[in-house]
Amino acid sequence: MFFGILNDWKESKQFRLIVWIAFLLLFVKLVILFGIPIIPHAIEDWYIAKHFVEGSGYSLSNGPTALKTPIYPLFLSLPALFGEFGKFFASGLQHILCFFATLFVYKGSSIRFGSRFAFISSLLFALHPAYLYYPYVLESTALTIPLFTMFWYLAEYSRLQSLHSKIPMLIGWLTALTQPILLPGIIALQMYYFGKRSNILSLILTAFVIFTPWTIRNVMTFDAFIPTKSPMWMNFYEGMQKDVTSQELAQIESARKYMNDVELEKEYKPIVLRQFTDNLSTYVKRSFHRFTEFWLIPDRYRDQLWTPSIIISRVLPQLLLGIGLFLSILVIIKRTDKVSIDNRHFLILLIGILIYVSIIYSLTQAANIRFKLDVEWLQILLLFPIFQGFPKLADFQGTRE
Repeated sequence: MFFGILNDWKESKQFRLIVWIAFLLLFVKLVILFGIPIIPHAIEDWYIAKHFVEGSGYSLSNGPTALKTPIYPLFLSLPALFGEFGKFFASGLQHILCFFATLFVYKGSSIRFGSRFAFISSLLFALHPAYLYYPYVLESTALTIPLFTMFWYLAEYSRLQSLHSKIPMLIGWLTALTQPILLPGIIALQMYYFGKRSNILSLILTAFVIFTPWTIRNVMTFDAFIPTKSPMWMNFYEGMQKDVTSQELAQIESARKYMNDVELEKEYKPIVLRQFTDNLSTYVKRSFHRFTEFWLIPDRYRDQLWTPSIIISRVLPQLLLGIGLFLSILVIIKRTDKVSIDNRHFLILLIGILIYVSIIYSLTQAANIRFKLDVEWLQILLLFPIFQGFPKLADFQGTRE
C-alpha cells in the first residue's frame, strides 16, 4: 500500500504536484490556526472526551451517553488531556488527516478512473472551500471524511494488490461507527468490494469486532440494545420543533435537566408520534423542505446567504457540483457506451448513497451544513462520466475508456 504511494511519488508528476498543493494548504491552515489564532469550535464530542480523560467515563451533562458514537470522542481524548490548548491540537490533527484524505482521493481515483481524472478529483477535493475550513471545527465530519476516503482507497487497492481484505473492511466499519447514517452505504460498498462468498464471513467478523464492544457497553449501561447511537426520536423531534406545542417544548426542556439521552427517547417518542398522527401533511411538507435544505442551504444560514463566506463555501460548490451530478446522471443513462459496466455500477451505487442520506436527513433534520459534507466528496467522483461523455474532455484528461 505505502510502496504504491512511494512509487507514485517517484513516477508521477501529477501525484507530486497534488502532494505539494495539499502540503502547502496544510502549512497555510496550520499557520492560520496557531498564528491568528482561530479558536476551534467544539461541542458534545469534546465534552465527552474531557469527561472521559477526567475519569467520568463516556458521559455528557447527565451522566452516561449514547448520543455520540465512540470513535470521534476517543480520537479527541488525547488532545483533551491538554485542556483548552487541546482544541488547537485536535484541529491541527484534523488538518493533517485532511491532507492524507486528499492523497487517498487521488490514489482511489487513480485506480478506479485513471491518473488524469485522479488529479482533477483530488485537486477539487483539496480546494473545496468547506473542506478547507471544516478541520477548524471539532465535529465528527472532520474524522469521517479521512476514514471514508481511506476505506475507499484501500478497497480499490485490495482489488489489485496483495492487501488483506480485512484491513479495508475494518476501516469501513470504523467509518460507519464514526458516522452511523453512513452504515447502509458502507454495507453496500463492502458488499460491492467484498461480497464474494469467501469474504462474507470476514465481513461479519470485522463488523462484530468493531460494533460489539460499544453495543455491550450500551446494554450494560442502559439495559438497551444500541448498536450505534440512541437519539432516533430526538432527531425526528428536532426536525419538528416548529410544530410542537409550548407544553411539549416545556416538557422536553424540563426533562433534559435530569434525564440522559437514552431516557429522553421515551419523552420524544409520543410527541413525534402525535405529530405523525395529527399533522402528517405538515410533516410531509417539512420533509420536502428539509430535502431542499440538505441540497441547498439549511435555514439557520439563510440570513447569511449573500455573505462572501456562505457564497464561496456553500452556494458555489453546491451549484457547480449539483450541475455536474445532473450531467453525469444524463451520461450514465443516455450514453451507456461511454462508461464501463463496472464503473457505471460503482457510480450508481454512489448516487444511491447520496439519495439515501438525503432522504434520512429530510425525514429527521437537515439543520447543519456538515451533514452534507460527509458525502459531498462523492459528488466529485461522480463528475467522471462528464469526462467520458464529452470527447474533447476525455481526450484532454486521458479518461476515455
